[in-house]
Amino acid sequence: MNKLFTTTLLLFFSFLLHSQNYNDLNAVVTKEDLLSDSYPADSVAHALVIYEKGFTEIDDDEEYNLVTKYIIKIKILDKQGVEDEATVKIPLSIAYDNGDTQETLKDLEAANYKWVNGGIVKKSISKEQVYSKETENRIIKTFTLPDVEAGDVIVYSYKKISPFIHYFETWDFQSDLPKLYSEFTAKIPANYEYFTTLVGTLKLDTEETEVLERCLSMGISRNPADCIQTKYAMKDIPAFRTEAYMTSAYNFQSRLKYEMNTFTRPSDGYEVRFSKSWKDVNKEIRDHLGIGKQWEKADVEGVLPEAISSLPNDLEKARKIYHFVQDSYSWNGRMEIYNDITIKDLLSQGSGNIMTLNSLLLRLYREEGFKAYPVMSATRNFGFISRLHPVLNQFNYFLVNLELQDNKYLLDASEKTLAFGDLPMRALNNYARKLTTEETSEWVDLNPTEYSKINFRDSLMVMPDGSIKGSSQQILSGHFAYEFRKENDENSLQQAARETSRPLEKTELLNILAANLDERDEPLNIHYTLSSSADKIDDRIYLNPFSFELAEENPFQLDFRQYPIDFGYKNAFTYSAIIEIPEGYSVEKLPGQKAIRLPGNAGSLLFVANQASEKILNVQCRVNLAKNVYEPEYYEGLKKFFNEILAVQQQSLIVLKENT
Repeated sequence: MNKLFTTTLLLFFSFLLHSQNYNDLNAVVTKEDLLSDSYPADSVAHALVIYEKGFTEIDDDEEYNLVTKYIIKIKILDKQGVEDEATVKIPLSIAYDNGDTQETLKDLEAANYKWVNGGIVKKSISKEQVYSKETENRIIKTFTLPDVEAGDVIVYSYKKISPFIHYFETWDFQSDLPKLYSEFTAKIPANYEYFTTLVGTLKLDTEETEVLERCLSMGISRNPADCIQTKYAMKDIPAFRTEAYMTSAYNFQSRLKYEMNTFTRPSDGYEVRFSKSWKDVNKEIRDHLGIGKQWEKADVEGVLPEAISSLPNDLEKARKIYHFVQDSYSWNGRMEIYNDITIKDLLSQGSGNIMTLNSLLLRLYREEGFKAYPVMSATRNFGFISRLHPVLNQFNYFLVNLELQDNKYLLDASEKTLAFGDLPMRALNNYARKLTTEETSEWVDLNPTEYSKINFRDSLMVMPDGSIKGSSQQILSGHFAYEFRKENDENSLQQAARETSRPLEKTELLNILAANLDERDEPLNIHYTLSSSADKIDDRIYLNPFSFELAEENPFQLDFRQYPIDFGYKNAFTYSAIIEIPEGYSVEKLPGQKAIRLPGNAGSLLFVANQASEKILNVQCRVNLAKNVYEPEYYEGLKKFFNEILAVQQQSLIVLKENT
């Protein structure tokens, strides 16, 4: 073997070895931590967690509060890593009903480590460099580590004291940074019992449990309690990267979640149970701040116009009641489903939170004799509702379920342009809990069964100079119609056209007419007069038949995805164009046909172009996404599917040749 090649190869492997020679055994910063300058397992990472450790216990030295000790060591790999990690924010919770009950921070230490002139230099922060900002239910402690550059290593640690022992510390093994080592230890007295759940797809490398005798003092007159101490650890944890079409990352990131089940009083052995049945949760919801009374007894006499109230109880009346609330009252943008609510305040002020607004809708239906039920739910960014352990604070949204003539409708009056029976995207979070009676409840599926559709019908005339004149008739339904109407309502018709119909850069919309714009329960009809252009080169015209985009880009860019692809609703696009070619030209080339199907008929793409007559071309493209939610196994197929859509849209070329 060539000696130079051998030397080069050895140097290369030496570099790879050196680049990964981090100290992941503890938080001590080593020479290797500072001189290593990459992480080959994740070439796009801007920073790397080398070591992370947490320890949580109920501490008798801290007035039996929940105490978490935390330390982390992070390698900064590039300039973006400096921007992302040099400033640290630590959130501390405040009780929503008592501002004096809050978490506190102690023993904060933070330093930046650099390699300077062959040695390690440490730059620490002072207490004066830590700032506090209080929000509605949080105190944010913020500090910026000094003089951080690519190649540095930052380390910080603290002790957090929490009075909220019902909410044992959640440990996030996975974050937006890759981690070499993450360890968490929970020390729990034997008289406390928590449900422990490992969320996500990653497996533990370590799970070790031991019993510690007499670990927690219970006062002078009682024997110390035993504790169960469990250490959990993961190694080589990939970063969790978010992407389009997902619900809350909280549903899928690998983490340990604790929910308190029981507490046994040392004094008399009495067991206090915190976990609940759905019957318990039903009662708690109805009793909480009088919500149940609002649903049953709020005074809404005379609220509905007589023209609506006098109608028979059919679908038409149900729609009119829904649109009356939608048009007459406004959502203030706040959830606040556990705050004090009164329908009386909404009626006088004209706006309210989501619970108040939809409670009015529920109350009006019941007052008129309809069969309507409250539905407790959670928004997409709040996380899924647990099916295993009913917990009141997992809800942050409220809907109405109307049953009429063997049909069931889920309703939300918070959006002015929403059709009866449709839900906004934020509410499409898989499932919710319907309160059927005072003691019973059941799951309801939030996934829409109907497709959201856009139907493009273009009529184009190509001129000898390559310019194009024509029109486009578009029919929008479901979510697409809602988005168009919303954009028009908040901005303008032109803005709605750009955002929803998405004309290509070459397409100029000369005139826009909208039919059924105010008829929210009907499909939306849009008519455009347009001009466009093809490329004229010598005696040929090169024409792309699309005037509007089916997809702006491929939303799927990850190498792999560990969580579902959640579109919220089923999608269907139909694009048809009748193209008249100019006098004196003939068709030299048409784009080839394309037909693609996803496994299990989960989606399809069909494109075909043909010559209907000497001067008329027909082009059709159909895209169908038949599932609301696709499992991760579909990811690679969907990625290729969208690449094919873009290829059809961008590379389909009709060539017209001038006759000689």
